[in-house]
Amino acid sequence: MTEQKLTEKVAETTGRGIAREQAARFRDRVEPPADELKLETARLVENVAQQVRELGRQLDRDGEAHAIARRLERSSDYLRYRPSGAVATDAWDAVTQPRVLWLAGGALAALVTCRILKARSD
Repeated sequence: MTEQKLTEKVAETTGRGIAREQAARFRDRVEPPADELKLETARLVENVAQQVRELGRQLDRDGEAHAIARRLERSSDYLRYRPSGAVATDAWDAVTQPRVLWLAGGALAALVTCRILKARSD
């Protein structure tokens, strides 16, 4: 190996090491606030689940309300126990999925909202 190639190899390896260090420092700075935000969001979602259950009792729709509240609680658990980096990766994967899935999710959300509003008005 020539001296120039050896120098290039050392520079490349050192550059990777520096990049890893910078990434680790960035992660160490970003993770604590991200974890705090994630836990606060989980608490808020859990509160919404409790409110859905109460509304279901008031409207005599316990079964439907329980199913919706259970899904919300699973979402809360996901946020609470999944690492922040994994949540970010999952969110990125969801955003980059085909638009058909987004449209289906929007239609489902609209359907659930309509059913809740209809139940509330009865």
